[in-house]
Parts: sequence; structure tokens; C-alpha cells
Amino acid sequence: MSTATPLPSARNLAQTIRIDILPRFSDTDASGDKGRDAGALRRTLLNVADYRFLFENAYDATLLTHEDGRIIVANARAEWLLRCDEKTLQEMNVQHIVSGMDESVLASINAGLQTARFMRITAWCARSEGEPFPAEIAVTRLEHAGEVWLCFFIRDETVKRRDEEALRTVHNAMQNAGTGIAVADLDGRLVHTNPALRRMWRIADADAPTLTLAALLGEPVAEAVMTVVQPDAPPTWTHELPVHHDTEDPRWIQISAAANTDPDNVATGVVLSFVDVSDRFRADAIERLRERDQIMAQSLGAVCHHLGQPTTVLLSSIEMLQLAGNKDPALVKSLLEMSMTAAEEIRQILRKLNEMDVYKAVPYLASATEAPATAIIALDASI
Repeated sequence: MSTATPLPSARNLAQTIRIDILPRFSDTDASGDKGRDAGALRRTLLNVADYRFLFENAYDATLLTHEDGRIIVANARAEWLLRCDEKTLQEMNVQHIVSGMDESVLASINAGLQTARFMRITAWCARSEGEPFPAEIAVTRLEHAGEVWLCFFIRDETVKRRDEEALRTVHNAMQNAGTGIAVADLDGRLVHTNPALRRMWRIADADAPTLTLAALLGEPVAEAVMTVVQPDAPPTWTHELPVHHDTEDPRWIQISAAANTDPDNVATGVVLSFVDVSDRFRADAIERLRERDQIMAQSLGAVCHHLGQPTTVLLSSIEMLQLAGNKDPALVKSLLEMSMTAAEEIRQILRKLNEMDVYKAVPYLASATEAPATAIIALDASI
């Protein structure tokens, strides 16, 4: 006397382990099992118990119903998914589970399945405690011995829907971002560009699908960008590049690149962001001009300050020479020596100012108020 194999409980059937198997098509044998006996490949699950075993172990929550939606039988996965045992489910109608399902929808399903084998439905379902969840439902129509049933295969789409919403959010963020964003493959082809990037480079939407990194940035920069996918490369690469449009001043774009990887951390390309930093460059240029003007003003003050004393000596000596005439040769000689010394000092100061490449400002006149003191250029103390 044979004993029936005990069926796994609904609790065990609810546990799902996910694994990802990487494809290796080169190892696939196209010949398959041609050498095996055809009889060994025939289906052997012929009795009701075997089919019941398959039904209970199906991955999808499965409900067998009458044409009007009254539930006849449910598998263990359905018990777990709907938080309800089979006996309770047998007292329910599929309309109690699928939100929005009514007689007219069931009639449409029955009519559609007259010509199609399966009908795919996207809907919201409710668990026994009323908790809703998104579901994908496949429905098929079964006919046997004059009876007609509907079979509903229900799959919880909560995780899939959440992932899709996350992807949609990221996509919308990329499309509406003020910064340019692009994704390139390992061959340097741009597989995605957002509108901000196309506006920066004035690229027509029709030209975007054929765009490459080399065409966008130039060959040297494109090669530098692709170095981020190397195993020992830094995580990010940054560069600032001028973009010229006709006769306009160049727009400076800051480019940041990072490797794009798959779930196994294998590089599949590059993700790039583009930020217009032209305003910063213009602000830096204005600051440099301001500093230059300030230095020029300080230089003028330094010239006036450092040349003041020798110039006064030189002018005084010339005036005294005019008054002395040739009456006192010794005085004339002394005045000429003083004039030459003052002139040489002026020459040295001018030479120092001309050769100076680092300007250091020092306070000139102390102020009794809180206003900053006047600044001049500091020359070598030996002068």
C-alpha cells in the first residue's frame, strides 16, 4: 500500500530565495538530449496526486474558480499571499480579492478567453485583513467534460512596482535636472543624454542617438574619461572644458565622470555630469581685475612714497646750484654729488619696481578711525 507524499505547508511555500545565474552561451550544447531514449522523456505525472502536488508547489498564487468567479480551490501560495486559508477562500468570490472586479469584468474576461489562451490583468488585490498590494494576474479558461472553469494566477508586484517607481523617479530627475547628464558604454557611445546636456552643446534631439564621447569632448578628453573604468583608477575624474559657440565667449563646463557598474561590480560604461561654471570663471576674472587695479593703485602710491625723498633732494640741489653759480666751487661740487646720489637712488627704486613680481602691501599712514590704513607696496629695506 503506497503512502501519499505530504505536501509542504503554506509557510514553507511562501519562502523565496533569489539567485542570479550569469549566462554562458558558449557552454550550451545545441544537440541537447538527442541520444536519450524518447520514452524516458515522456511525462510520468499521470495521476491526480501528482498534479495536485504540482498545483500546490506552483510559484504563483493560483485560484480555480467557476465562470462567475466563485472560488473552488486555492493552492498554498494563495493562502500565504492572501493571508487566508483555503476553506475560507472557498467561501469567497474572486471579486472580493481583485479590486474593481465585477460581473461585467468577468463577462469580458470570459468573452476574451474564447479566442485567447491567456488574459493578462494588472490590478490591485486585497489580503484578508484589507491590506492592498499591486498584482499581475494571468487568467486562462479551462473546459473539461462539459464544465468550464477560470484559473487565476496571481503574482505580487509590490517589489517590481517599487523598483519601477524608483527608476521612474530617477529618470524624471535626470530629464529635469539643470545639470547635464550622460551615460556612455565601454565603446564611448552615448546611450543616454538628458535635455540639459543637449542644450549646453546645442545638440539636436535627432542627432543625440549617434553621438559619441569623442565627438562631444574631443578624442584626448574622451580617452581620459574612459580611464575611470580601469581597475586601479580613482573613483571619479574631473575636468573643466571650454565650449565654443560661433563668436560667443566660451562657456566653461565642469565634467565629472565615474564608472557605471552592473550588480556584480563589473564596469559597463561611464556616467558623466556636466555643470556650467561660466559664472564662476567670470567672477574669478572680475576678482583678478580688481586685484590688479588694487595693485596698480598701491604701486602708484609706492612710487610716490619711495621717490619722494630723493626727488626732493635732487630738486633742492638743483635750486641751490642755480643760486650758487660759480662763486663757490666746493659748494657746487657738493651739490652735484648730492644730486648724483639722489638720481642714483631714483634709478634703483624704479628698477626695483620694474623687476618686482610679488607685491606685498604694508600700511602707510595709521588711521585714528576704524577705517583701514592706506597701503603701499613694500620695497627692499636696503633702498
